Parts: sequence; C-alpha cells; structure tokens
Amino acid sequence: MLLYLTLGLCALGAAALVYRYDLYDREPKGALAAAVGLGAAAMALAGPLETAVFRHLERPGPVALAAVASLSEEALKLAVVGLFALGARKIFNDPMDGLIYGSMAGLGAALEEGVATLRLARGEPAGWLPPEELVRLCGHLVFGGVGGFGVARASLRQPGGGRALAVGFTAAVALHFGWDVIALRRESAPGSGLDVVLGMALMLAGFALYGRLVMVASSWSQRLFSPGLVRRLGAWSG
Repeated sequence: MLLYLTLGLCALGAAALVYRYDLYDREPKGALAAAVGLGAAAMALAGPLETAVFRHLERPGPVALAAVASLSEEALKLAVVGLFALGARKIFNDPMDGLIYGSMAGLGAALEEGVATLRLARGEPAGWLPPEELVRLCGHLVFGGVGGFGVARASLRQPGGGRALAVGFTAAVALHFGWDVIALRRESAPGSGLDVVLGMALMLAGFALYGRLVMVASSWSQRLFSPGLVRRLGAWSG
C-alpha cells in the first residue's frame, strides 16, 4: 500500500509541475484529471494490442519490441489529446494545450504501467518505490507532452501546425523507442555501462526538448491571450 501511495504522490507532484506551466489560460482541473484517466485507459489498451502484434513476430528482439511499443503507446496518447481537441473546443483553445494534455495523458499511462508492474512484483520485498518508477513517470510525461505539442497549433489552424504535429509525434516516438531499446538491452545485459550513459543522455535530451517546447508554447500562448503581460515560468502564478 505504501508503494502505491508513494507512486500517487509522485504523480501528483508531476501533475502540479505541468499545471504550473499553463500561465495564461489555465485548464479546468476536471479536464486534466480526465486526461490522466484516459491516458491510463490508453495504456491498458496498448498492452493487449502489443501482445497481439508480438505473437505474429518470430522471436522479436529489443528493436522490434521497442518499435511496436513506442509507436502504439505514443499513438494512443496522441489520440487522447485529439479527443480533447475535437470534443472540447471551448477549453482546447490555447497553443499550450497540446503539451499540457499530452503530458497528463502520459502521466496516466505511466501510472497504469507502474501499478501493473508493482502488482507483478508484489512478492518481492521492497519498502520503497523503485527508482525506475520515477523514471517511468517522468519519461511518459515527457513523451506525451512532446507528442501532443503540435495538436493545439494544428487544431487552432495556426501557421506550421501540421509540421509541428508531425515533428512532435516523430520526436516522441523516437525518444520512447530509444529508451525502450536501452531498457530491454539492459535486461539481457545488465552490466553494460555504455547503455547507462546512453540512457542518461537520451533522458536529458528528452527533458531539454520538453523544456524548449514549454517555452515556445508559452510564448505563443502569451501572444494570444496576454500580449502586454509576460509571466515567468519559474514562479507560481494564480
């Protein structure tokens, strides 16, 4: 029970950080919670879909497994963001919304996957949250945000929206793919120091890209909603 509580608290902390980025047109908390729930449902759906594909592959290696998982999971997260863009136009009206809802969908996906993993490891003695669960939360949140980044711009029919959508989704799949390949290789060869370095570099690159997209989307949002007011991302705002 303590593990699940810790996982939930970490998720709440991550959600609070994402909520903090939305400076100019705050999203309803109920809608954000719905995005988390839909992200979890998407991940639950991804499992059976991936298993069905794996059954048709002959002895799939890390690359094939990672390709299927990254493409299916990021596509389903993107579908969650698309649902809000199409079905909640009154609130999905901010260039920042694609990143925000994508991040929340990613957070939900991480929670569902983390809970499933903890259930499978229930027999193992552990009194603390495994570090990989924190990495999972951050990773899925970043992948989801990067993948969903361009949805709002495309939905608002702003210049370059289609390109932003394609590039963001491709980047999310590539980051997810690279991380899964490294993780799967580590399972078969846990002593590889090179994979540790590559994993750290990939995660840092993902965070750097995510941070850059937050600043870009925030700038677009500021120009749309508050041309004369610039708020700092580094400070809490009401």
